[in-house]
Amino acid sequence: EFLSLAVLLHKNTIIAGGTGTGKTSLLNALSAEIPNDERIIVIEDSSELQLNQSHSVYLEAQAPQPEGSGQVTIRDLFVDSLRMRPDRIVVGEVRRGEALDLIQSMISGHSGSLTTVHATTATDAAVRLETLSMMSDIALPVHVARVQVASAIHIVVQIRRYQDGSRKIHAITECLGLDAQGNYRFKDLFHYQASGRDAEGRIQGELAWTGNQPSFHDEPQAM
Repeated sequence: EFLSLAVLLHKNTIIAGGTGTGKTSLLNALSAEIPNDERIIVIEDSSELQLNQSHSVYLEAQAPQPEGSGQVTIRDLFVDSLRMRPDRIVVGEVRRGEALDLIQSMISGHSGSLTTVHATTATDAAVRLETLSMMSDIALPVHVARVQVASAIHIVVQIRRYQDGSRKIHAITECLGLDAQGNYRFKDLFHYQASGRDAEGRIQGELAWTGNQPSFHDEPQAM
């Protein structure tokens, strides 16, 4: 319910986790919460997401031909997508310099973006986006990249694969910008609490509220 509200409130959400943890599956589930009257641009390396909304446009990267021509990168698609007047931009996974385009779109009017990134903690996710932003063809100072990432991210959803093979949301964390020393500030809102195992050895537990209120806790009342 909380994540559904975050999507409705146009909070920029990053799904972070390792390989095979279910990032794309969760991204698909969260995308289903986007209202049907919004124009959604979906950008992927290979088409995996399937949205039910009627105003969805799918853009897929293309590998170069054997002679080297015809390549269409995620960055190319991102530039094209901004001309399509999107209400939302959903990027299957951020891997390279297109992170800068995504971050800058998040802070310049295209809020509510959703994407995934390989990272094991919320801080690692932010640092990963910061590093990928500096891989673009724009010479970006480290502190500028960090300020932009801190301003762009609202929610980080950490997903993990547990010892029993199950895939669960491990934590939902809010980004609160930077502290006086220039470090990322995060606040855990929900955290998975294991309570034991069942007869088949499967981990049991629940995603429990930490008691911390999100900074936007009063916004749903204004919807």
